Amino acid sequence: MGFNVIAFLYTLGCCLISIFIAGKSQTKDYQEWFDSLKHPDNALLSRIMRYLGVIVYLMFGFILYNVIVNNDIVSIVLTVVVILLLGLSPLLLQKTKNLKVFFYAMLIFPVILPVLAFFLLQTNLVFAILVTAYFLWILYEMSYFYRLMKLNK
Repeated sequence: MGFNVIAFLYTLGCCLISIFIAGKSQTKDYQEWFDSLKHPDNALLSRIMRYLGVIVYLMFGFILYNVIVNNDIVSIVLTVVVILLLGLSPLLLQKTKNLKVFFYAMLIFPVILPVLAFFLLQTNLVFAILVTAYFLWILYEMSYFYRLMKLNK
């Protein structure tokens, strides 16, 4: 099986849309607001969040390309939803500047990621493990935002 241009273009389009949406949230005003918050001490997240985003987009882009090639419809839909949520979640925080709303909106990730991992497990163990690892990271990220929310009532 060779390179599938159509699958690549769909994947690229989906990722670019999500990145564009996320990019709309990166304003100077938003960054100043976020930096002005009291942050939990020794928070790993605050140091690596920006760099991890690139890795996460690459990972889900690679997964999406492969599930499109394999015509795994449920995994395609779930992966597209995750990719779009990756873009929408920072925009939600930027627009609302409400940590509580953002925290509750993030609850979709611990629901959708295990379901995606389950479906990926049927066809690709490595992808299922990667999604599970990201699920664990999301749990850490949620604990960070919970502590951030408590510090900034």
